[in-house]
Amino acid sequence: MLAAERVIHSYVHQGRIGVLVELGTETDYAIRSQEFVAFMRDLCLHIAASAPGTVPELLAQPFVKDPSVTVTQLLESLTAALREHVVIARFVRWETQPSLPREPEPPSAPAVARRA
Repeated sequence: MLAAERVIHSYVHQGRIGVLVELGTETDYAIRSQEFVAFMRDLCLHIAASAPGTVPELLAQPFVKDPSVTVTQLLESLTAALREHVVIARFVRWETQPSLPREPEPPSAPAVARRA
């Protein structure tokens, strides 16, 4: 299958997690369809939530919005609806570094009042 048309979709979750996904289809008609746009959005959300390492690992995972189906099954239903092959070419996921715990500060000396 030749994925002649490629598109990149992005998703950022609360400024902490970022996802870019590259998908391929046979025509640009499929890329503009509502089903395809919804799939791209849901796929990015899934990657942000589940942090797969590779495309095969992603495809085997239960879908976060509906764990009764895998990402592969979701992709197959999209392919059937569009009557075109859809390919997840690659993705990347970034996450900000968690804040490092601060060293506890020693307690301050108690206040002492002097009597005159």
